[in-house]
Amino acid sequence: MLEAFARGCALHGIELVANSRDAAAAMIWSVLWHGRMQANREIYQHYRSLGRPVICMDIGALDRGRTWKIALNNITRDGYYGHEQDLDPDRPAKLGICIKTPTRPKPAVLIALQHPRSLQVQGVDQVAWAAEQIKKLRQVSDLPILIRQHPRGPVDLARLKSVAAEQVTRPVAGTYDSFDIDYGYRAVINYNSGVGVQAAMAGAQIRVDATSLAAPISIDLTDINSDHSKDRSQWLIEISHTEYLIEEIAQGTWLKRIGHQLVL
Repeated sequence: MLEAFARGCALHGIELVANSRDAAAAMIWSVLWHGRMQANREIYQHYRSLGRPVICMDIGALDRGRTWKIALNNITRDGYYGHEQDLDPDRPAKLGICIKTPTRPKPAVLIALQHPRSLQVQGVDQVAWAAEQIKKLRQVSDLPILIRQHPRGPVDLARLKSVAAEQVTRPVAGTYDSFDIDYGYRAVINYNSGVGVQAAMAGAQIRVDATSLAAPISIDLTDINSDHSKDRSQWLIEISHTEYLIEEIAQGTWLKRIGHQLVL
């Protein structure tokens, strides 16, 4: 994927330099400041402090392992994707994605957490956030509640175990780092990770933060018992312009959307 990125840049006359602190823009893989990616945090902060853009790449949520996210400065709705204008209404079909129709969702609500070291939840105490969601949910519903931890970033759920069960997450065989997750519930609550997008595409009602890419179709908790969900057709078209196939990355297709925001 990174080789495809380099080919796309070269095709459009963009010179890449490794480990420079004085380039016109930076490119990093993932905003998860953990493990091999932890050093990306300092690069991100350095370039943003200079007012220079940071191209953020990450595994996609539309078709994990097949589509890849490319945005400026963040991979949440705070980032820039250029996905709200000059849209191709046929792009979802070209990517092979659609909104599924849920079948007999289980009478429960799933709260899905994120990796605590991700920029996506910077400054957020996820246990306190989950407790607040449970408190608000209990004001309008008595549905059972499940908590799903991020499989590679667990947090202490001791405070929540008396009011919520934990959904066990298992690796998906034959994949590098994909994990199974059941979206077949009355609703899925998520802060702003790919889970919100995936749950929406699976047909579940979703409740997400305003910084989530799924925010335009998020419901109010007061609507948790309603069968009505927001129209997702326009959202699907827009979200399909936030991720790219490998061959599109190699062609520099993403530059048509965000390239005008780069000072190169």
